[in-house]
Parts: sequence; structure tokens; C-alpha cells
Amino acid sequence: MSVKTMIFVDGSWLYHSRQALFESLGEESGFEIDYKRIPDIIAHSIADVLDAEVDVVRTNYFGTIPVNKQGYNPAKQKAFYEFLALQCAYDTEILEIDFRREPHARPDDKWVNVALAASMLYYAAIPGAYDVATIIGGDADYIPLLKRVRSMGKRVQIVGMNNLDGKFLTGAMLLTTPGIKDLPPIFLDEHGQDIRLVREEQLRACKNCGAEENTTWAGPDFFCATCRNDHRKQVRVCDTCGREEETTWDKPYFYCSTCRNKHREDSDSVIT
Repeated sequence: MSVKTMIFVDGSWLYHSRQALFESLGEESGFEIDYKRIPDIIAHSIADVLDAEVDVVRTNYFGTIPVNKQGYNPAKQKAFYEFLALQCAYDTEILEIDFRREPHARPDDKWVNVALAASMLYYAAIPGAYDVATIIGGDADYIPLLKRVRSMGKRVQIVGMNNLDGKFLTGAMLLTTPGIKDLPPIFLDEHGQDIRLVREEQLRACKNCGAEENTTWAGPDFFCATCRNDHRKQVRVCDTCGREEETTWDKPYFYCSTCRNKHREDSDSVIT
């Protein structure tokens, strides 16, 4: 009989840990992560320790996304979450932070921490849902959760990062506190080459307009650069004159074309 493991991914922690992962391989500019490989690496590691077949029954990913936030276009973030769900078979739980209702909201890690804890305990209470709870995260805040899950008869596997150049991405307490884990920790930086995604460039036709373009995008739907820019357009209000204009500019500040041109003309007149 196989050992069933369920993976719980702290998306905020994983996102903030990526740069250290890149630097551990000597590539500060970064690279794409093969998210499909992460569950496989975890399954193989657990199988080696337990000397048993391991079945990853579900990979749960928890993240946040700002909505109704002036100057922020969530299209890229939404596309990433859709990629995880559709291409990597992750079960995503994305918490919307509505800045219209909470203008001073701060999407800190606690939103994700609570959602992850609630889900891990929920599945632990369902008989036969999983045997091993695998958490990908680094916060010591998870210690009470892991103790409770173990008290319910489940094993715990922690997936973190080594201390890289003084960056303590996985809390020392999470790694050293007794009674919270059953297997040796897995460190993602030790599998950096395995989770590095290598894409081959290919010529693809845009789903919207049919134009062909070279791309490394491997998803089922491809849109050319022109159509992607059109999709990202939004109506914004000029910070100077209050005029509304369609734009793809996603910085916190925005000036309409009229004000930008006037600023350039004034600058030219000063120079001459």
C-alpha cells in the first residue's frame, strides 16, 4: 500500500525565496522554476526515507492577489496562478485583497499562513485523506500547526531552504524544535538544477489574431505581444489633470499623454 502525502505550499514564502535559489546556482538574474517537478522531488525523497511507494494526492498552493488597487495590473499574477492550476495540477487557494474595501490593507504572509493551517487541519480530520503532511514554507509560526497535525496521527515533512549568504529563509526553530516533524527536511536549493525549467523556443500562432511569433511559452493558449499588451490595457486617471486614458502603464503614478507631452515641451523650452 502506498503512503499518501498532501503538499501545502506557502506561496508567499516560495516567491520571496526564489532569488536566494537563483543566487545559490550563481544566476542572480533568475530562471524559470519547473513547478511540476517539485511534487516529484518530494515524493522521491519521502519514498527513499520510508522505503515505500509514495502517492502525492494533492498539491495545495496558497497565495494572495490585490484587486481594485490603483496602479496595479493583476493580469500577470492571475496568469501565473492559472498556470499552476491548469498546467501543474495544483489546487490553488488565492485570497483576494480588495483595496476598495480595505484601502490600507497589507497583503502580508499571515493571510497565507492562516489559510494553509486551516486547510492542513481540515484534511487531517478526514479519514484517509493523507498520511504525510508536507509543508513548503519557512515560518516558525507553523510550529503549533505541525504539532497539532502530528497529534492527529499524521507524519510531517518540512521543505525549506538552507541558510544562503546570511538569508535565514527557513526559521531555525522550524528545523530544530522537537516533536514537529518525522522525516529529514528537504532543501529546495539542493535540488536547484532539478527544478530549473528549460524551455525550447518555437514558432506559435496567436490564439486571438493568428499572428505567428517565436516564443518559449509552452501553455495551451498563446497570445502574441500585441494582443498581450491590448489585454493588459486599463483605464487610468491622470495624477495631474484627472483625465481618463487607456494605458498599459502599471506603475503607482500615471500621467496622460497630454500632460506628458506638455512636460516634454516645457523641458525642451528650458534647455533652449
